[in-house]
Amino acid sequence: MSKALLAVFTVIVISGCQFQQLLPTLPAATSEPKTDNVFSCSVGSIEEWLMLEQKYQQAKPTGKSKLLTQAKDNHQTAIRAILLSQPDNTTAQLKRSIELFEQLELEKNPECDAEHYLLVRYQYTQAVLTLQRALNTADLERKELSVERDTLKQQIDALTRIEKDLSRQKDGEEK
Repeated sequence: MSKALLAVFTVIVISGCQFQQLLPTLPAATSEPKTDNVFSCSVGSIEEWLMLEQKYQQAKPTGKSKLLTQAKDNHQTAIRAILLSQPDNTTAQLKRSIELFEQLELEKNPECDAEHYLLVRYQYTQAVLTLQRALNTADLERKELSVERDTLKQQIDALTRIEKDLSRQKDGEEK
């Protein structure tokens, strides 16, 4: 499953990069919002986010909980969203991550790298959640088919026993 998720993430990142290349060259974004309030750039360090993400992935459950609590206590919505967006997390955590990304009110065409990264992570999390739902649905269907197969096998076995019993009775009557 992780290979499939990695492939999905790679496709999203690559498509984001191709989209970015189609845009005209923009001046470097600063962490200060523009004065006309048309655009504001999310403040954050992608390097810090990646470091915390790696730390989260390598941590035991108590360490993960501690990192999430620290981010919550420090009102670091972006970090919480990133940490909760890990593919191995539960469906509830992924849903919470999406809610947090939506709280950030990301621009559809961000002008700065940090916000672009958050937008890609948001899209990635949506894809992971969709994939997770599809896998859960497929697993449920597989279980239902397995139960149906077992029921049919039991019925076939019962019919085979009845047929053998009838054959023995018929053979016994002919003698």
